[in-house]
Amino acid sequence: MNRRAEVRQPGGRATAPGPLALVQSFVNSVNVEFERDEFETVDGLADWLERHDMRVAADRPGELDRRDAVALREALRALLRENNGAPPDRRARTTVEHIARDCPLVVAFGGDDGAELMLRPALTDIRGCFARVLACSFAAVADGSWQRLKACAEHRCEWVFYDRSRNRGSRWCSMAVCGTRAKMETYRRSRRAEAPAPSS
Repeated sequence: MNRRAEVRQPGGRATAPGPLALVQSFVNSVNVEFERDEFETVDGLADWLERHDMRVAADRPGELDRRDAVALREALRALLRENNGAPPDRRARTTVEHIARDCPLVVAFGGDDGAELMLRPALTDIRGCFARVLACSFAAVADGSWQRLKACAEHRCEWVFYDRSRNRGSRWCSMAVCGTRAKMETYRRSRRAEAPAPSS
């Protein structure tokens, strides 16, 4: 059973819509602040795949697969930082392209009436799982929703959230937590800058 919807999002936010929720869950497989990483072990990666209805047809993922999953995840996170104002990350783009070379996609028809043109993984192994995440990312870029998926601007958090604000101006996954923390740090820096220098 797919249990993505059970994950509570910070600040009471809703999960990203449609297939983009898979990308959100993939990148959020690690909690940066509390150092809980579902991809820390091969078994953890296998469990994540199972929960998201991505069963590998052949053998279970191996250690190299796990490392590639982490590399792809962090490259996608870097791209999602860009959606929140960070400068372009050329290394992240190179990583995504490198992994994507081994994750072919094919054009297929889907939807209830079979009339929807879409990209599907050509493989049924772990590369097919990566391809599915990449296909969801590509579809989001095409339909304009990609820019709304962002990594939290709070560097200790970086939780990926979906920005539903009209002006796409949300910066933090939770205004009450990360937003307040960031504003307090800005306030403290300004106070330190305004403090008189100690007399000699």
